[in-house]
Amino acid sequence: MGLLDYLNTHTYDEDYEIAAGRRRTRGAPTRPWVARGALVGLVLLAFALLVVTAGTQTSRNALALSDERKDLIGQINAGKASLDHVQQRVDATQAENRQLSHQVQADEAQAHDLLTRVRRLSISAGTTRVRGPGLSVVVDDAPGAGSNPRDEVLDSDLQQLVNGLWQAGAEAIAINGQRLTNLSAIRRAGSAITVNDNSLARPYRVLAIGDPDTLPARFAETGGGQTWFDLQQQVGLRFQMHIRSSLTLPRAGTPLRYARPEHVGGNP
Repeated sequence: MGLLDYLNTHTYDEDYEIAAGRRRTRGAPTRPWVARGALVGLVLLAFALLVVTAGTQTSRNALALSDERKDLIGQINAGKASLDHVQQRVDATQAENRQLSHQVQADEAQAHDLLTRVRRLSISAGTTRVRGPGLSVVVDDAPGAGSNPRDEVLDSDLQQLVNGLWQAGAEAIAINGQRLTNLSAIRRAGSAITVNDNSLARPYRVLAIGDPDTLPARFAETGGGQTWFDLQQQVGLRFQMHIRSSLTLPRAGTPLRYARPEHVGGNP
């Protein structure tokens, strides 16, 4: 056989032929790139499943969060409405408290005024014991007074003295412990002068509660003060006035009298 015919007939070397025969006998292995492609496909498929699953779960979570958000918003709105209602009640209660406070203050002011009036009236009526600064006036008969009645202190003289002290601003007056009121009478009964139907013994001590800074000067300007100035100078009646920082006058012993309605028909 010629060289060309041999080369055309025996294209591969015998060794290559032997190796190819072995591969055919054992079975040709899978090509590496095919296995890699299958593995990549599986990975991509798993990733796609994960993406889809995650997307589905995210959508569900989003829906759940949306529902929870709506529920929370509803709770917040309900809480705000309840809070507004409570605030309205608080405002109404505060307004009522302010009104009651104003009413209480007005009642307290009115009660204070009433108590002040009652206190003043009780002092004027002599129904309560009083204490305060004022004047002590002691008057007595003229020295060596004898049979001449004008040398003695008369009931009218005490009346002038008391009226002058009232006009000068005295708030309460007592003579020898007898508290004077609107019902008191200073009069002569026999040889004694009586106040509230109680006989007095000389000397006559007149206590008057009032402003000690103004009471003496104002008394001197009254008719009673001028009368006693004349009695002291012309008749010789004794008159002594002293300022006292604290005087105590008893309550009046004369009971108050009240008007009673007339009974029509039958005995009272």
